[in-house]
Amino acid sequence: MIIYSADDELLALEFIEQNIKRVVPDAEVFTFQKPKELLEKAKEIWPDVVFLDVEMPGASGIEIAKELKKINENCNIVFVTGYTEYMLDAWSLYASGYIIKPVTTEAIKKALGNLRYSIETVKDIEIKTFGNFTVFYKEDAVNFRLAKSRELLAYLVDRDGALVSRRDVFAALFEDEEYDRNGQKKLSKAVRGLEQDLEQSNVKNLFIREKDGYRINKNIVSCDLYKYLDEDNKSLFHGEYMEQYSWGEDFKAIHFDQI
Repeated sequence: MIIYSADDELLALEFIEQNIKRVVPDAEVFTFQKPKELLEKAKEIWPDVVFLDVEMPGASGIEIAKELKKINENCNIVFVTGYTEYMLDAWSLYASGYIIKPVTTEAIKKALGNLRYSIETVKDIEIKTFGNFTVFYKEDAVNFRLAKSRELLAYLVDRDGALVSRRDVFAALFEDEEYDRNGQKKLSKAVRGLEQDLEQSNVKNLFIREKDGYRINKNIVSCDLYKYLDEDNKSLFHGEYMEQYSWGEDFKAIHFDQI
């Protein structure tokens, strides 16, 4: 379980971290004194539960909760505060809990035992890689208007969330073509198409542009490939892997001997 906690007061933050670890010793706990740093971290690793102090400088817990809900409306948020007047705002955001300071182990245990959204259902994006590459958002298939936009996302999924340079992405998608001005235009067209397709399907924070290339946020998806690799669950393998893409052969060369 991945748990985030934000409070601008260091002692309060350390206290809630200690209590969380008493309740769930195996949890991976990230703490933040600056709430906006929590939002940045959530783009890399999506939390199962977020404990938010309501009153923080720079951005209130309510404001941070709204931003998290934009990314994933099923985010489990537990507000932590010394005041009761924020309860209405908390419930309007479908919060999973509201703890009045001082925080106790029992309060955290109760909050974690009564989460609004089960952790298993937090990930609304499902990706299938065995057979034809398919992306679902809340069980609806995402439509890709350009074949290269679809392949771009498939290749980044194959790269397991790693940052891939533009040149390497181009080489995979366009193989023997030159990475000249015309080639860069082709790649830009595929990128814009992917962003538009994901926006059209309301899929947020999956595809990430960075200065040095592109990656996906693998922490917000359920993917048969990642389950197969992480858990060595051979029953998850069905048919060919990324059978419509030539670069899928690299995966088969490495992993299929283990099946």
